[in-house]
Amino acid sequence: MLEKDMYQTVKLYLENLGYNVKAEVLNTDITAVKDDLTIIVEMKKTLNTTILYQGSKRQQLCDYVYLAILRPSVKQLRSPLFKEKLHLVRRLHLGLIFVNLDNYTVETYLDPNNYEVRKSKIKKRKLLKEFKQRRTSFNLGGVTKTKIITAYRESAILIAYHLKDGELPLKEIKKLTNDYKCSSILQKDYYHWFDRVNRGVYKLSKTGVTALTDYSYVIDELINK
Repeated sequence: MLEKDMYQTVKLYLENLGYNVKAEVLNTDITAVKDDLTIIVEMKKTLNTTILYQGSKRQQLCDYVYLAILRPSVKQLRSPLFKEKLHLVRRLHLGLIFVNLDNYTVETYLDPNNYEVRKSKIKKRKLLKEFKQRRTSFNLGGVTKTKIITAYRESAILIAYHLKDGELPLKEIKKLTNDYKCSSILQKDYYHWFDRVNRGVYKLSKTGVTALTDYSYVIDELINK
């Protein structure tokens, strides 16, 4: 059982509560936004020190943080060890969610209390900026060692798509993509997808041509938005 198996169940639960939900925004498992309220959900199979640490770090970014774990058995819930962990959850002012994958239900076991955590406005702004700039939702929360479709990658993919038929000047690429970051993406060429033909003129590299196939599913959604 992996954390990613919990994602769809938690996502649907939050969407039913009226949240707009996206995965892997600035390395958060789940970010959900409703009006002016932003919550983050970090997922693990069990309640352990790793998820407690992750949850406490995420408090700088949002209004509330919830930890989502697979629903413990009655015996586990009554054990002294689990009660000690619950004390830490409360002490850290985190929420706790139980996910039952047998019937795909979610139970909010603990809500965060009203303790005010010192937040970073800059980090929260960065999180919301990435959230708003994302045009696709292909990521699954809880997945590791896989390529995340970030807003930056989306922009690079869109540029590659418009270069599929041959070289273009920067001015034309900007017009086609309506993206002010084109210049930086092409010049830095982080993914090695682009070749500079002349000053201000670019074409796809061999790696870029391959990327068109690798990310065809992303392209389909981007050009149809």
